[in-house]
Amino acid sequence: MESASGTGRRSEEKRQAILDAALRVFTANGYLGTTTDQLAAAASVSKQTLYKYFHDKEGLFTALITTVSDRIHDPFQGLTAAMGTAPDSEAAVRILAEQFAHSIMSAQVQQIRRLVIAEAARFPDLGRLYWQRGFERVLASVAACLRVLAERQLLAIADPAVAAQHLAGILLWIPSNRVMFCGIPDQFEAETELKEVIELGVKAFISAYRFEITEIQNAQQG
Repeated sequence: MESASGTGRRSEEKRQAILDAALRVFTANGYLGTTTDQLAAAASVSKQTLYKYFHDKEGLFTALITTVSDRIHDPFQGLTAAMGTAPDSEAAVRILAEQFAHSIMSAQVQQIRRLVIAEAARFPDLGRLYWQRGFERVLASVAACLRVLAERQLLAIADPAVAAQHLAGILLWIPSNRVMFCGIPDQFEAETELKEVIELGVKAFISAYRFEITEIQNAQQG
């Protein structure tokens, strides 16, 4: 006889398999373009099984976005130490820019972002959840990193939270908006564009927040 823990584990594995399949189907077809028949077929389960775990399509979509939001990884959480040892502002900002651009512009993240944005009017609470647990939390971590650079007087940053938004805008405005409108580009095109965006973005950000000679003198006098 199977133990209760074994039964629970198998049930959770089945639930996760349905969610994994649902992610592929919803990102490919959108919410309205997806049917419960498609979802069940993709997960290799019956519609009755799908209803047992999630009740209906809306319940499955809600569980999917909630689960994705709960599992968002913050790639900047451990980078404050690197900001304290970076040799100069360019090296430090390049670390942040490369991490930010590559994590946000990954194909899967962009697919999920397109899906959440497309359904924000229908599921505003899910859009807010994804924003708060994802992008907003990441921006807070970037701001913490920039605060270290300001304290080291490598950059003149009065408001790290605003500076984090500026960095995100410089890096993501063009490539992310292009994906939102045009879909995911081929890998070579995406990597080539992102490399250029990062390089130019680092220079623009440093130029905007450079510590000028007068600021350094004032800081030393203060």
